[in-house]
Amino acid sequence: MARLALASTPLTFIVILSLARFAHTFATPFVPLNWTTLSSCAVDNADRIIADDITTQTADNTPASCVESCAGLGFGYAGVEFGNECHCGTGIDDALESAPDSDCNVACVGDATLSCGGAWRIQVYTFPALRPGAWAYQGCIADTQDTPAFTSTSTQTFATNLDLVNQCLQACSRLGFSFAGVENADTCQCSNGGITTDAQKVAEAECNSLCPLPGDAGFEFCGGVQRLGVFKFTG
Repeated sequence: MARLALASTPLTFIVILSLARFAHTFATPFVPLNWTTLSSCAVDNADRIIADDITTQTADNTPASCVESCAGLGFGYAGVEFGNECHCGTGIDDALESAPDSDCNVACVGDATLSCGGAWRIQVYTFPALRPGAWAYQGCIADTQDTPAFTSTSTQTFATNLDLVNQCLQACSRLGFSFAGVENADTCQCSNGGITTDAQKVAEAECNSLCPLPGDAGFEFCGGVQRLGVFKFTG
């Protein structure tokens, strides 16, 4: 009997160890909006690795809810940390220092089956890369009901107008359009037809509506009243 008891001890230990490991295994998070995982677990610090970091603590925090919140505010980077922290920003301040996935061991307060970083450990997500190439500014174009600036348009809407130009270019690029325009600090138009032949270019001073930039970066010009600030994809 003693031999049987001794022989069963290692098996019991293995079972307990396996259960403990299973208890700390998290599901793969869903990443919405076509965003991608930049780092499944990275080292954060008091200066924050996400540029222009805006941190909120929420009771329903998950990678998906954080990505949606950051995207809605016009940010292109999101990160979850220490269970209830959602970090939004405009980029990465330095090269990411990867950490073992096991370091991101704090469950999300919004879904305990998912991990949301750890102590100074952050999971980082970002929007998809734009198509190869660049966008070139075409000028301030009058946009009226009688003479629209674009021959055909697809209007995109966002939760806020924070960094509207960047939001608009990203949206039009992902959708495959060749022209993008912002108007009166609240409208984004995409087009493949381009600028109409009757549309008139006006003085830049007429594209004087302001949109806020992330953090304390100030403002940018986002078209004007019946004035479309137009960009063309040059890839």
